[in-house]
Amino acid sequence: MQTEQHKLCEIGLRRLAAEPNAQLRLGTSVLSLTQDSNCARVTTAGFAGVEEHEFDYVLGCDGGRSTARKCLAVEFEGYTWPERFLVLTTLFDFQSALGCRERSYMSDPDEWTNLFKVRGDDMKGRWRAVSPVRENETDEEAFSEASVCRRLQKLCERHPMDMLVHRNIYRAHQRVAKAFRVGRVFLAGDAAHVNNPVGGLGLNCGIHDAMEIAETLHLVASGRASERLLDRYERRRRALNIEYVQQQTVANKKRLEERDPKVRQANFDELRRTAADRGLHKQFLMHTSLIESVRKARQIA
Repeated sequence: MQTEQHKLCEIGLRRLAAEPNAQLRLGTSVLSLTQDSNCARVTTAGFAGVEEHEFDYVLGCDGGRSTARKCLAVEFEGYTWPERFLVLTTLFDFQSALGCRERSYMSDPDEWTNLFKVRGDDMKGRWRAVSPVRENETDEEAFSEASVCRRLQKLCERHPMDMLVHRNIYRAHQRVAKAFRVGRVFLAGDAAHVNNPVGGLGLNCGIHDAMEIAETLHLVASGRASERLLDRYERRRRALNIEYVQQQTVANKKRLEERDPKVRQANFDELRRTAADRGLHKQFLMHTSLIESVRKARQIA
């Protein structure tokens, strides 16, 4: 089943294929990446066999297991969360049943849930519930009908099991590449940084990476700036990912799983105070939406 991100990627690829100055190669993987002072060379394997390509610059946005990052021998600094995460996707409309928002968070010291709506491969909408797998719970136990039913009906007792369309388990990471630029090669999106899913900031930050590097390369390629400007991409994007995305997603997760009753209550009180105060509410939204980080980036030369 396609995820919403896969669907968005498919739409983007179709648009890219229609561009007169672009080539789209499907079913193609990168075998190696080298560079010198003149160009970057990428060796690929696909339907046309093994090919070598030369480019002025290469942008590696090939995911958390990035081949580009590995070819550059760039360390992926950070850690992997010890627990696994269970994803359940359902056609059940939680918003109608619970009156919740399209992105909601259920705080629980034993089994918090990140509940949000996505478009789905049919673009009609479906809901995804993400929660931690228990410490001693096997994949088979977590996938079992009893376990899945318990989790979904904990959210809403009326949830029918026949509306469940997908289940998966994965691990989450908090990692940032030690370098976002090595010579003529740049890293962006999950190739440059990964984080836990609470807050939906991974894709958001990746889009800002793309906008930043596109503008930077345009200024250099058009002759409006020298190649010295290329270093600005790393100065801006790496620092802001650590300050905003990494810190924020870790804080979001810890808030949901907090066990101390006094700390939990203090967290709830602070959120209520923020929601009730127009100024604090706006400040919170500007920070969590990453708009604040984009404005701050403009101050980094």
